[in-house]
Amino acid sequence: MRKISIILIMGCLSVLAGAQMLQAQATAEGQVIDAETGRPLAGAHVYLSGTKIGTATDLSGQYRIRRIPAGGYRLVVSMIGYGRTTTQMIIGPGDIQKKDFELKPVVYELPEIYVGDFDKRWEKNLDRFADHFIGETEWADSVKILNPEVLRFDKKWWGRLTAEAMAPLQIENRALGYRITYHLKEFKHSGNRTRWDGEPLFTEMTPVDSAQAAYWERNRREAFYGSIRHFLLALLDNRLKQEGFVLYNHRQGVHGYSSQNKFRTSGRRFIREGEESFLYRFNFSGRLEIIYMREEENGKYVHWLQNAQRGPAGTQTSFLELNEHPITVDADGEIIQPYGATQFGYYAYSRLADLTPREYRPQEYPASNNQ
Repeated sequence: MRKISIILIMGCLSVLAGAQMLQAQATAEGQVIDAETGRPLAGAHVYLSGTKIGTATDLSGQYRIRRIPAGGYRLVVSMIGYGRTTTQMIIGPGDIQKKDFELKPVVYELPEIYVGDFDKRWEKNLDRFADHFIGETEWADSVKILNPEVLRFDKKWWGRLTAEAMAPLQIENRALGYRITYHLKEFKHSGNRTRWDGEPLFTEMTPVDSAQAAYWERNRREAFYGSIRHFLLALLDNRLKQEGFVLYNHRQGVHGYSSQNKFRTSGRRFIREGEESFLYRFNFSGRLEIIYMREEENGKYVHWLQNAQRGPAGTQTSFLELNEHPITVDADGEIIQPYGATQFGYYAYSRLADLTPREYRPQEYPASNNQ
């Protein structure tokens, strides 16, 4: 009898916790209209960048996105024949934010494209773009840009490459099982640094069988563990050690950074509460060395690293520097500022091919205390 009572009580608590979680989640709603005529726009896409969360406007131009976890997002509105608009949204537990949008009609005057325009130089630039944007990890060969013809490249200077997209990039990641619509805002590569910004929307692909579903989930778990999102979530929850991370703070000396000028740190000293309960200020001086103890470097990474200094054997080593002081991190492990930090090492090696939606968590991953 006692065992039955315990099971019933635990069941009630689970239902209550689930109800509280749904209640804590937020809603964004509003209307999308034509900026010139004022008429409602039906079928406009409204989504949260970097997620699978989105919807389309109805016949009256209305949209509603429910069950949004508290945090900072880019809310993106796009429609064929209109200019895309993006707004930053900070939304708290239980909030209902109303945001209306006016889209301006645009006419893209593109030159007529002939097959001959895509010459060897364009193909070479496409290969370089793919290496820097998609990455060179083991899954990169399974990622395909379905409409590369929308890309335009500018390579006026040796070693530099800029790219723009005339339309959203349609990308298929057959290693992780996602289709990605990517609105590329900026892409610049110079020397050994790559800088890009954009708004991806993820859609899960349908597996052909259970074996493919298991393959995708296994790869998604591998992509998540050791990632910068995994690190930031562990940092906010004070679980760096439990999640397999070791952290060092490097101080810059006369000759730059060196292994002799660093000290072990817990990381919690760099985190402070932000303006909202779900926002955190992340601040440090110098450079953070982030060692993930539960995975080792693969051969492709060693080749990509070339002559740069490697981390301890049997681990993955990344580095982080702040471009702004402080940066803001939400409870989802998302850095609010697009260019708030620069990543080196394994974090720089892992690019679009290893990217999962921001809401993805492995099934066994512990619930965050910051949600």
